[in-house]
Amino acid sequence: MTHTRTHTYVTFANPYLICEECRQPVPRWHDARKCGCTGSAWLEPCGHLAAATSVCPSWSPVDGCQCRRYGVVSHPAAGPAA
Repeated sequence: MTHTRTHTYVTFANPYLICEECRQPVPRWHDARKCGCTGSAWLEPCGHLAAATSVCPSWSPVDGCQCRRYGVVSHPAAGPAA
């Protein structure tokens, strides 16, 4: 008998998040509780069990990135969510 599982991923609203362990952009995380996987949730695509940190100091869910408005953009541009 073959069993298949559909993994559940949750996309972050903040497009400026990076993995604290490898410093790669992380647009989403794997929700282990929703799909029945054992273990903790992990970041995608790197797979680390680390926290995600924003590289945009002015990002908000309402206004997005306000760095240009303040005259400085010292972080990478947001990439498309995977």
